[in-house]
Amino acid sequence: MGTLKNKLLVAMPNMTDPYFSKSVIFICEYNRDGAVGFIINKPISTMKVLSSGIKDKFFKDLIAQSKKIYFGGPVSIHEACILSNDNIENIDFNTNETIKLSNDFELIKKILFDDKEFKNTKLLFGHSAWEKNQLDNEIKNGDWLVHDCPEILFNKNPKTLWRDLIKLFGFDKFKMTGISGVS
Repeated sequence: MGTLKNKLLVAMPNMTDPYFSKSVIFICEYNRDGAVGFIINKPISTMKVLSSGIKDKFFKDLIAQSKKIYFGGPVSIHEACILSNDNIENIDFNTNETIKLSNDFELIKKILFDDKEFKNTKLLFGHSAWEKNQLDNEIKNGDWLVHDCPEILFNKNPKTLWRDLIKLFGFDKFKMTGISGVS
C-alpha cells in the first residue's frame, strides 16, 4: 500500500466504535512502524464518552461551551495539538506544503481564551494511532475509505463532513447492512 500520509480516512457507515464511528481522520504520519492522525470532524463537546469522565468543573465548562476544541482521538487525550493551514506563528511541524502542526502552549492559550477567531485552525485534544500494519489491515478489511484531499478539513462543515464524504464515495448510509468489509 502506498503512503497514507496527508490523506483522510473516512469511517465506513457500519463502524460502531464510539470513538471512530462517523469519523474523518487526517493522517499526519505514516511509516513502517505505524500511523498517527487526528479526528477532524468531532467537536469535543459532542463526545459524551469523554465528558462523563471529567471531574474538574473548569474543564467540563470549557469543553461544554467551546466550539474551538476537537476530539483528535482516544490516545493521550490530555495533550493538545494545533492543526492549521493559516500563517500563524509558532508552528512546529509541516505535514505537507499547506498543513502545519504545533503544540505551542502560548498558541493553545490564545486559541482557547482570546476572542480572536483563528481561521483554518483546529485545536485538538488526543490523537489516533495504529501499530505496524494495523491501519493497512483495517483498510483491507473495509473499515476505512481513503480520500486524497486533506485541504477540505478546514473548509467543510465538521457536522456534515463525514456524510458529505460518504456520499462522494457513492454510499448511502441508510442502505448499508452487516459488519465491516467491502466486497
